[in-house]
Amino acid sequence: MDEGELIARARCGDRAAAAELLSRHDRLVYRTCRRLLPTGEDVEGATQETLLRALRSLPRFTGSGSFPGWLVAIAANHCRDRLRRRKLVPFEALETADDEGPDLLAVTPGGGASPERASMARQAVGLLHRELERLPARQREVFSLRFFVGLDLEGIAAALGVDVGTVKTHLHRAVHRVRAAVEEARP
Repeated sequence: MDEGELIARARCGDRAAAAELLSRHDRLVYRTCRRLLPTGEDVEGATQETLLRALRSLPRFTGSGSFPGWLVAIAANHCRDRLRRRKLVPFEALETADDEGPDLLAVTPGGGASPERASMARQAVGLLHRELERLPARQREVFSLRFFVGLDLEGIAAALGVDVGTVKTHLHRAVHRVRAAVEEARP
């Protein structure tokens, strides 16, 4: 069954269709929450709450954008609300759970690399982690949604409720800062 049909059936109260629809995208919602909430936050709880909010709001989904983008917008708003209530400063949790595959940022040269090269790679990753934590909140959100969640520019714009040009600006600034930090680590 295609996504449009699942949405229509879920709107009419078909619980099986709603369950199928949300289960298709639960990993996307989990990854989004994990990237937008600090370590120690209840990511599973945030994911569950996001999916419940989406289910309750399904009648308001217009279909003008993508359903995954709509879910990411709900997740991003929920994470911002959680952080605002707790008055926490958001940052990126860069560890990746085993079921999601390897963390691309944690990859360092393998056994064939010299100890010096492996050490430089670890230093570069450490600088990258620190620079991501220093990014302003909106830049961090855009960077995370693009590189960790995998949304395109239009999807990020829809998720955050901003123009594509704004997304491009924040992404450019974030990439520039992160790149500069990594290049500092080069000998």
